[in-house]
Amino acid sequence: MLSFSQSKALFIAAAIATFSLSLVSYPVFGKEQTVAPDKVEALKEQTKCSFINIKSGTVNIRKGPGNQHRVVAKLKRGDGVRAVSRQGNWVKIAARFTGNPPNETFVILDGWVNNQYINGCSEDQFDMWRK
Repeated sequence: MLSFSQSKALFIAAAIATFSLSLVSYPVFGKEQTVAPDKVEALKEQTKCSFINIKSGTVNIRKGPGNQHRVVAKLKRGDGVRAVSRQGNWVKIAARFTGNPPNETFVILDGWVNNQYINGCSEDQFDMWRK
């Protein structure tokens, strides 16, 4: 039988392990998190393939929809992202991706970009964020 202090230590260890596992799919304290393989299909279904379209340099990805929000990342021309929705002239980004199907890698990127710097991946959705 476990003593009270052993039981308490076991409970705390289990709670920490559970909390750590629940963070796999979410950004933690501004750090990027790779999307778990079992979450990739859900991410693809809930977002639209898009890419950053800026003439040169980088574009700021912000914490909220507006220039007053802090910058959480900087992306360059051609960077692939998975976008969720539009609010005014701002597009919400859920993740950044690299590579091509089926070998894409997704990283959570919770941020917003001005719609003038983002286009849809396919020709029929190229201007989707500007309409």
